[in-house]
Amino acid sequence: MIRQYNINYYVNTHEQNSGHAATGYAKSSNRTGVAIVTSGPGLTNMITPMLDATNDSTPLVVISGQVPVNAMNTNAFQECSAVDISSPVTKWSYCVKNIDELSYIIDKAFYIANDKKKGAVHIDIPKCILAQTRVSPKLIKTYNHNNNNDNKNKDSNFIENIKKVANIINNSKKPIFYIGQGCNNYKDKLTELVTKSNIPITTTIHAMGLFNEKHPLSLKFLGMHGNVAANYAIQDSDCIIAIGSRFDDRTTGNLEYYAPEAKSASKENRGGIIHVNIEKTQINKVVNSDYNFNCDAGLFIDSLLKYGDIKYNKRTSWISKCNKWKKDFPFKYDKLPDNRLKTQDIIIELNKQLYDLNLINNTIITTGVGNHQMMAAQFIDWCRPKQMITSGSLGVMGTGLPYAIGTQLANKNKLVIDIDGDGSFNHTLSDLKTIVENDLPIKIAIMNDGYQSMVRVWEDLFYEGRITATKLEQNPDYESLAESFGMMSIKVNNRDELKKKIIEFLTYPGPILCDFRVETDNCFPLVAPGKALDDLILHNDMKNKYDFSKELPPN
Repeated sequence: MIRQYNINYYVNTHEQNSGHAATGYAKSSNRTGVAIVTSGPGLTNMITPMLDATNDSTPLVVISGQVPVNAMNTNAFQECSAVDISSPVTKWSYCVKNIDELSYIIDKAFYIANDKKKGAVHIDIPKCILAQTRVSPKLIKTYNHNNNNDNKNKDSNFIENIKKVANIINNSKKPIFYIGQGCNNYKDKLTELVTKSNIPITTTIHAMGLFNEKHPLSLKFLGMHGNVAANYAIQDSDCIIAIGSRFDDRTTGNLEYYAPEAKSASKENRGGIIHVNIEKTQINKVVNSDYNFNCDAGLFIDSLLKYGDIKYNKRTSWISKCNKWKKDFPFKYDKLPDNRLKTQDIIIELNKQLYDLNLINNTIITTGVGNHQMMAAQFIDWCRPKQMITSGSLGVMGTGLPYAIGTQLANKNKLVIDIDGDGSFNHTLSDLKTIVENDLPIKIAIMNDGYQSMVRVWEDLFYEGRITATKLEQNPDYESLAESFGMMSIKVNNRDELKKKIIEFLTYPGPILCDFRVETDNCFPLVAPGKALDDLILHNDMKNKYDFSKELPPN
């Protein structure tokens, strides 16, 4: 007798959307995303989500169909060399040739997707295998991995190294925490460490909210469009404590000029760069660090608190310097006359209402990729980990909507908002159908400025204003589009009605789309290509380069 199980599944309008939805599901939870596709084009349409998940350390298992084994390599209908295609973008890719190994392979797939640096795994199953029926449960083989991880909290060398770096941190004059998503499950312990040591903290985009950005020690996120104070602090710090991060190029700028003070301090044995990463291959891959810990971020933080004797240090001059940078170089933009709107206006008011309506702690925001993504990172005060779900390393336009679908499915009682750009939204707008079919109460905010604005800025700044293929000549009428799918929609085109419409948008009980008619704008600050992390293009009334030449006064 064949057992039958009821498994909840959701059908998106395109395989790529399915992959991104599964990735959003995983990014916003501690679970593994699963996507199932057919052979040939079904699998090839899944390549972008698999690479996106792998690059952003997100556990994703993709199962694809395949032509029968005896038809493989014959150019059969809807055949592709699936494993050959997916291997470069996954942690592991495998074609099942025997039904008796299926349970073993599935178990192994989930383990590999979640082991150390998480990522995508692909299992290809030929039709002839799928059509078979198992008759001998005795042949089922389960994958049992060997746990070879050292019990580092009992390892004397590990503890001695913890004590050593704790002493370095305690004695440093200008330390900074540089935190990545590897810490996202350790909010409480990290907060304890930061406040106990009284050390400023900056994060990558994937770790925003891990440390409440309204806290005085927060420098918000760093990097190409990050907080000026965070970038300056990294460059001027004598001790960088990088935990669960990998020194992505968007957070370092030109490596030749990266962290000169920390490098100098290392040579003089008074500081340096401390790197903690669960994936051994990430250590010394981008930045040569001085003190390395190949372990889970939580183990390092816990051990530092337990064995390191981290001491509170006022560091008056360093904290004052960081606070001055925060005051002198806030995220800034120019408002338009005649109540015309910019994307920043929308996000600032959205942030205000999320706090005023006491919704912020129950909200998760997804984004597409572009200026709207960076402006959301800048102007929302993030307070919880995994609160912004976005495509980082690969920068996939169109992810905002399917990410929101997966996020809502994984967080049924959360308010899920997709802050999207028109150019990004246009990639995947067909998934409005999926939202309506499943009655998902997702809120979609489209920053409709008629441009792919992030690229337009680069064309304007670095290519003598040659605007090519970035003006969106014919956007759909988003209100009518939403209504054609049976979704509620509203439009906002002036500042006077902004507060009222955003409250309506946030409190509407079902799915809703809002077409915000905004004007394109530059997103500053900006670290230009090839420039140092502290060599920024700033808002036009700010000084472009900070003078680090002055000696730091004593503590």
